[in-house]
Amino acid sequence: MGNYVVFFFLAINMKLRLLCGLSILLSLWLGNSYAMTFSAPKHEFYDVFAWENSHSGKTRIYADGEITDNTAQEFKAFVMANKIENAMVLLNSGGGSLVEGMRLGSAIRELGFDTGIATYSNGKMIEQGTCASACAYAFAGGIGRNYLGKGTRLGIHQFYSADPNVSNQASQEVSGLIVAYLQKMGVDAFAFSAASFVGKENMLWLTVEDAEKLQFANDGAFPTTAELKQSKTDTYLKVEQRRINGTARLLFFCNNKHIALTGGLVTTEEDAKNKDDWATRTYLNFDNNTIQLETRTKNPKGFNVSGSVAWVTRTLTGNDLNKLMSSKLITVGIGSDGAMAYVGNADITKVKDKIGNFINNCIQ
Repeated sequence: MGNYVVFFFLAINMKLRLLCGLSILLSLWLGNSYAMTFSAPKHEFYDVFAWENSHSGKTRIYADGEITDNTAQEFKAFVMANKIENAMVLLNSGGGSLVEGMRLGSAIRELGFDTGIATYSNGKMIEQGTCASACAYAFAGGIGRNYLGKGTRLGIHQFYSADPNVSNQASQEVSGLIVAYLQKMGVDAFAFSAASFVGKENMLWLTVEDAEKLQFANDGAFPTTAELKQSKTDTYLKVEQRRINGTARLLFFCNNKHIALTGGLVTTEEDAKNKDDWATRTYLNFDNNTIQLETRTKNPKGFNVSGSVAWVTRTLTGNDLNKLMSSKLITVGIGSDGAMAYVGNADITKVKDKIGNFINNCIQ
């Protein structure tokens, strides 16, 4: 897939060079008219602890400033010089060159990095910043595209050219390239249509809900899947959601008209063994409702490790099932005696019908 992405963007760049030297810009909205710079600074202990709990192993690369003609090349040089293999690019930019924004996005995608919006100050990541105009196209390049709203903003509007004599044909060709880029990145092409209605002096600021609907943001999560599976003796329902920072796997079994739910954190064999040695308590959450928090001493069969998966198993009561069917998120939690816990989440919103059918067929 990586080679295909490289070829795709080489084709885009070649096409753009044929557009009579067209200078395609998107407005700057931050006032940071200096060229974009990149850094991967050290963070204080508690900031690192919080980050590693949800983004283990990812280097934070801060990208701040205007996207200019050499930004993508400078980004790749920075990554190579610092030998960074796994990262989230945290953007804070008001825009700049549209073409270079797409080139930066393609470089991020080729490297398999995630994107987000944040700034850095005094050893801490600050969830404040803006990614607007051309920056939004760079943001789209992330495998995981993290947008939480709060103190951050993601904005889009129509592109324009510094050359007033640009032909309609050239504009149409650029529009086609933008749509192709967005689709390749997994963003709904309607995002371009929405941007086209917003003049260069204005901005469409996306809410978190807007960004998710347009698939500009996915918070590192891929669609949840649900399918019936057959073991040697039973039919069970397998629900799974893969995220950038891990995969949650849920297995629903029917045992004598009772539902048993086994939730798994999919990791590596070594990490699963480490969790087995470390864990003292396990639980399931249905949204914010904790279901059957138990210690391993009280219920030694409630937690086990098999290969690369750490499993938490519970037999659900009728009340548990009611909470499950009114929930959007199932969380599998594995903790120790302290406050720290490893968790895996699955959004069941779009597969709840399949879960409900399995439960009804079991208990009737």
